[in-house]
Amino acid sequence: MGEIKQRAEVLAPHYIKVLKFSGEHPSRVLKMIPTLMKEIFKITSTNFFEDLMKWDNLTEDNKFFGAWRGRDGKDARSDLWVDVKAQGEQNEKSKNGNVTVWLRSYLITKFKYSNSLVKGLLRVYAYYFYSEQRRKYTDEARDRLNILEKELKTQLGLGG
Repeated sequence: MGEIKQRAEVLAPHYIKVLKFSGEHPSRVLKMIPTLMKEIFKITSTNFFEDLMKWDNLTEDNKFFGAWRGRDGKDARSDLWVDVKAQGEQNEKSKNGNVTVWLRSYLITKFKYSNSLVKGLLRVYAYYFYSEQRRKYTDEARDRLNILEKELKTQLGLGG
């Protein structure tokens, strides 16, 4: 059994948004991001993945890193993925520091087929009929990423 797989970057042609923050207690993003991702993208706990969380406190300037992914199943064929990464450092005594947050989202669509005739029909269906639905999914995801960016800026005091 074969499979046709299509991937669409939500933020194309830039693919990624970068937020930078310097100020008091930047490590709070490690707690904010999972909550905001689940709320804004309507991701259930079973479809939310905390890929990596690191904290280096060997020096006075503690370094931290976090990476999260979430999947929002749109229909039987398409899944919207959201990736967020945060990296920064925070002084142990003054609690001042900086953080950089990367936001990325993409839509993956899979069509399974059993023979070459079905494969050809699925390609026609995907191009002529399903592409409008995929566009709606990517537009919705772009709006949600903008809401996530705005909410992060507001909570960090960047004037979002």
